[in-house]
Amino acid sequence: MLVLIDGRQVYADYYGFIPWSALPVELSTIRQIEIVKGPNAALFGFNAVGGVINIITYSPRYDDVNTVSASTGTRGQAGLSGTATMKLGTAGALRLSGALQSEGEFNTPIPPAMVGPPRAENNRFVIDANAIFKLGNNVELGVEASHFHLRQNDLTPGYVYEDSRFETNSVLARLTADTDIGLLKFTAYSNWLAQRTTSVPLFGVFAFRNRTIVAQAEDVFGLGADHDLRLAVEYRHNISTTSPYLGGKVFYDVVTASGIWHWRIAPTVSLTNALRFDHLSLGRSGVTPAGYPLTNANWGRSTNELSFNSGLVWQIDVPDTLRLIVSRGVELPSLAKSGALLISTPYLQLTGIPTLQPTTVTNFELAWDHNLASLAAQLRASFFHQHSENLTSTGGGMISVPGGVYLTPSSVGDSDADGLEISVHGLMGRDWRWSLSYRAELVHDNFNSFSAAGGNFIDYEHTTPKHMAKANIGWTHGKWEADAYLGFQSDVMGLRATEAGTTLVPVGAYVTVDGRVAYQLTDWATLAISGQNLLQSPQRQTGAADIERQVMATLNVHY
Repeated sequence: MLVLIDGRQVYADYYGFIPWSALPVELSTIRQIEIVKGPNAALFGFNAVGGVINIITYSPRYDDVNTVSASTGTRGQAGLSGTATMKLGTAGALRLSGALQSEGEFNTPIPPAMVGPPRAENNRFVIDANAIFKLGNNVELGVEASHFHLRQNDLTPGYVYEDSRFETNSVLARLTADTDIGLLKFTAYSNWLAQRTTSVPLFGVFAFRNRTIVAQAEDVFGLGADHDLRLAVEYRHNISTTSPYLGGKVFYDVVTASGIWHWRIAPTVSLTNALRFDHLSLGRSGVTPAGYPLTNANWGRSTNELSFNSGLVWQIDVPDTLRLIVSRGVELPSLAKSGALLISTPYLQLTGIPTLQPTTVTNFELAWDHNLASLAAQLRASFFHQHSENLTSTGGGMISVPGGVYLTPSSVGDSDADGLEISVHGLMGRDWRWSLSYRAELVHDNFNSFSAAGGNFIDYEHTTPKHMAKANIGWTHGKWEADAYLGFQSDVMGLRATEAGTTLVPVGAYVTVDGRVAYQLTDWATLAISGQNLLQSPQRQTGAADIERQVMATLNVHY
């Protein structure tokens, strides 16, 4: 899944994951969050195969956001965050935001084979600066810089707990111009991400340094009254150091061309097509261990990939709209799987390899939107089929060397998912809001025998719940606001580390209740109390340690 903040990715390419706690954004700065399901690589870029979360913040030029928030809660939770917006004359504006937070870990027992270093306190520090300058009547320059430091307890890809420290830095510049040939946008940014874990017995310290450099140019323009187009080019350079064996670097360069065409076929019918072509070149530099079976020349490879999205929307009548969506996305092997993960010890030899092929995900979806005017509600129902091809895992392959073997990542097979989603939300009177949703999903993995039953760190068929349901009821009146959230998940299996590898353990069906109550003390101050997992503590939700009830009080001040 790809996560973007104002168009800048926060995806960690070196291990192929989202460092959620390390997002350099505060709640007070967020204008809206867009959630796009399914593969959307043609629209948003590489690795947007499971979906996209696009976080859009307020513009410092047009929105004065000035807040301070203080919180405290169970497990020693304590936090302070703030946002301030300043005008820079008549031509620009600056927004500064930051946070300092800490909290203890759960006290629930860790399954024996998953135990790593002692649980540590989680700490988070972030600061972000976002400035926008008006250079002309139709020209705008945006500049952003952020710094993040995080310490938290993680679960490794091998399902073992670890104490990790993250440090991220990012700079971005974006020039936007509304011209006679369309809306032009030029963007360049660089992300630096470093992760360091505590020393692992027999293997040492896992320490990765990952840098991503992206340059983009696009033009959005119209052709007549019925056609809108966006043409774009992009260059991306991604590099990571090898670890825990140091001295090497694995990298790739991607050159991309893409286009989006929106066609209003009729007043009630529209078609959107997106196409993206990527040319990727892989490389490696630096030293290798003695007796290593590969040379840097083995990484001299390139590949071409095509992604597309196509969506047809038909507004049948005022209350009813049908959507038909077909899409194909491409996910690159992470830099770790491509060679950045390199263990060379007398006890274990493991390496990423340059020969892994990308994973492709193809999705078909039919959705129906219906306006329930009599209930002041909106209904959506959708059916989908998704096929994932060439899924890869960190184990399963091997290369023989004198005196032993190097374990390698491998392709484990394909997977298919079929599902139904139904959701409805609406209002009751002036004070009440509500929502209901239900999802049913059946997954079938076609994995090789070595990867069956989670033996190779992944198992979608047994770890995906077949049924999930959610409900919300909310109330706002005068200075009071309250929300209650109910969640249900059917019984499923969870992956857990054992002495022999990974295995599946049962996770029973469970119900969760979350809630929030807020009171507006003054026109500029609000006090809120919120809680998670209020029904039961502890509660088993995964194959790892049980979770606990959490309660937090927050004071928000707007000035």
